[in-house]
Amino acid sequence: MSRWERELEAEALKRGRVEMDKRLASLPPENGKPKPCPLCGKLARVRARGVARTFTSMWGTHTFSRDYHYCERCKEGFYPRDQFLMLPKEGALTNDVESRIADFALNDPFEQAEQRWRFHYRQLPVSSNQFRQVAKRLGQQVDECDEALLQSALKPPEPQPPEQLYVLADGGMVPMRGPGVWREVKVGVVFREEHHTTSRAGRRGNVSEARYCAVLGSQETFKEHMRAALQVEGAGAANRVVWLADGAPENWLLASLLCPRAIQILDWYHAIEHAAECGKAVLGEGAAGLGSWVSRAEQLLLSGSFDALTGEITDCLTLAETSQQREALEGLLGYYRSNRDRMAYADFRARGLLIGSGIVESAHRHVIQVRMKRAGQHWCDRGGRQMARLRAAYRTSGPERFHASVRWAHRKTAQTQRFRPRRTKCDLRRRGMANR
Repeated sequence: MSRWERELEAEALKRGRVEMDKRLASLPPENGKPKPCPLCGKLARVRARGVARTFTSMWGTHTFSRDYHYCERCKEGFYPRDQFLMLPKEGALTNDVESRIADFALNDPFEQAEQRWRFHYRQLPVSSNQFRQVAKRLGQQVDECDEALLQSALKPPEPQPPEQLYVLADGGMVPMRGPGVWREVKVGVVFREEHHTTSRAGRRGNVSEARYCAVLGSQETFKEHMRAALQVEGAGAANRVVWLADGAPENWLLASLLCPRAIQILDWYHAIEHAAECGKAVLGEGAAGLGSWVSRAEQLLLSGSFDALTGEITDCLTLAETSQQREALEGLLGYYRSNRDRMAYADFRARGLLIGSGIVESAHRHVIQVRMKRAGQHWCDRGGRQMARLRAAYRTSGPERFHASVRWAHRKTAQTQRFRPRRTKCDLRRRGMANR
């Protein structure tokens, strides 16, 4: 049976290649007339005739000829027949082949992707370098995309504004080239309450649909990517926005800038983790009373007894015997007081709100680490930055929409940037935007 299946597969490939060549040959000859430029729409004349192009489809390699047109306004050339056949401008692969290669390249290291591809598509060999080139090409396109256009393409905005929108942000480390070099990838997750299911109020549960942002770079870049995701998701029109994060000050600054009306919640597990670390410094690692120390903090926080909690920490401070104990207690006290309004866990739970940021921590695993934190992997700056963005885009759209969404957003970005209305010097002076 296996032999029969492989023989039939080879026969189907052979027939597909013949049929593809036949269909290419049946295309009517080009008439040599000017064609509209894909960027500006102005008619562009033929600059060269019968230019050959070779490409690879799922049925093998094919060659055909077409006319080359050049737009004087845009200073760029194009091939109308390529556009008719929807062949990508870059590379020698059809969109269908490239989208499948991208799916492999974004889920496995390139060498492993080559092995898995050979198993699934025996008659169409692809080298590890081709996987690398496709990922690089798509990464470059994502870098050049307007983030709002990209987010709209990856997951089209819903017609109704969200009733309740959750926003979570956190950072995780990935290995970079060089001994002991690690860099932080900032990850953001945006999802509607109706896309979150859980069996218990306040628990992490599962998220069926979400927008992801991932940036290996500055906080400013991450802010702009999150701004675009929130804009497309309709955060400004939401009845309620909930922003969950750990206690890092930059997270709350980001929340205040992007969603001033958001309910800010300090991740429950980080709040308890700080209490546990303080308990270890005060009582000692593995002390018998450490469990009771943490349980007491949990009890007071969940009951809304914030003043009682800080009062007991203050009482412990008066009994501290060493500078290390005093520093630990003062640090915990300062951390809790600076996040007081974000720790109203009794009220948050009564309103059915999430209090833990486990969803974004899970996103680090299934968005970033599953591809970028493999044994022996080390990323260069460009490759790591692009792969982080590609993984976030892939998880936002899903495998079927991903490739077409990136290409659409890249094409639309090029069109809008090229033909954005220019302001004259007089216009700028009237607006006080140019030096006199």
